[in-house]
Amino acid sequence: MKIRFPFKSNFILFILGVLIISCTEEIPLKSENFESILVVEGIITNQEKYQEIKLSRSYKLEENGPSPVSNAIVRIVSESGKIFNFIEDSSGQYRSEKPFRTLTNESYVLEIETNNGNYSSSSVKAVEETKIENIRSIKSTIRGEDGVAILVSSADESSNNYYKYEYEETYKIVSYYKKDLDLIINEEGEFEVVPKAREETICYNTEKSRSLVLSSTENLEQTSLSNYLVTFIPKTDSKLAHRYSILVKQLRLNPDIFDIYQTLKNLSESDNLFSQYQPGFLNGNIFSETNENEKVIGIFTTAAVDSKRLFFSYTDYFDTITDPRPDHYGPCALEYYTLPDDLLREAILNNQVELFYEDPPGNFVVIDPRCVDCNYFGTNIKPDFWEE
Repeated sequence: MKIRFPFKSNFILFILGVLIISCTEEIPLKSENFESILVVEGIITNQEKYQEIKLSRSYKLEENGPSPVSNAIVRIVSESGKIFNFIEDSSGQYRSEKPFRTLTNESYVLEIETNNGNYSSSSVKAVEETKIENIRSIKSTIRGEDGVAILVSSADESSNNYYKYEYEETYKIVSYYKKDLDLIINEEGEFEVVPKAREETICYNTEKSRSLVLSSTENLEQTSLSNYLVTFIPKTDSKLAHRYSILVKQLRLNPDIFDIYQTLKNLSESDNLFSQYQPGFLNGNIFSETNENEKVIGIFTTAAVDSKRLFFSYTDYFDTITDPRPDHYGPCALEYYTLPDDLLREAILNNQVELFYEDPPGNFVVIDPRCVDCNYFGTNIKPDFWEE
């Protein structure tokens, strides 16, 4: 068999890229005068569930991520004297032993014991319940880019309401090509064409929000929040390609905690700022009981929560003729080829190719898996909440 590459120019560009990269000197980034600081992330809510507290230590710029804090004793004590104990569910992740919910106007304190010392939070009072009045999507243009805006409205009776929004996006993925047959190496070590053993045409993927989305009614004449922009998805984003769903969660916060989040947002749009090394220091509401001079980063707070889910399809807002669907897989139309038997065998065993077609018998034309297998980008398990 002969190897055929439909896009020789791409191969040449790849080689040039390798040469350029190999000629570039890598400059390592280092943190000077680094101080390892305890990082606490915890929000308990008025929802009856297993509540969670996350403990880690700040990390240097040259490190891959935060170091989880294990084997800690974590508990929450309420104003009425109730104690809620937490157990380490996974490294650095602590979950309450039993489900519980915060009670309106009851105060709570977080207490932590680690090998490095003991810590506690300031007393935080639970806020009144909140409700999302409406969530909707509209076709919009932001900063010259067309897409879909997700807007939320809420109406709480009290004035000066403070909100933090989190969201979870789930979207449908459809493979560029639908193929029902697989090429495998059978027990005799020979090539064999067999029916696919799993669904590879339709999949789903879910992503959680990573940015801080904050809003308040403090400077508004009314107590309600109307059509607040939670997120904007450009029409070029592959999440919109077929069908899209978003679960928006509204967390009503105390004003003092909201101010901390607002400062955090001003410094960075990423929630991961808690665990990144910073030249300055952001005061939260966690303090060392062992050493009053020790710095601690993070927030413990209560929140009243409400959530709503929204669905829409790409064709609800865009014409696929004038606005072709965005894709996950990149160019697939002609990226199929044949390989010598030894290379083909190795590629199959390493899951690097999938069968495109066989013609004539024994001549296998293969393609990049991402063009025919949606599991490359998500899972073929349909979410229980999904609606078409």
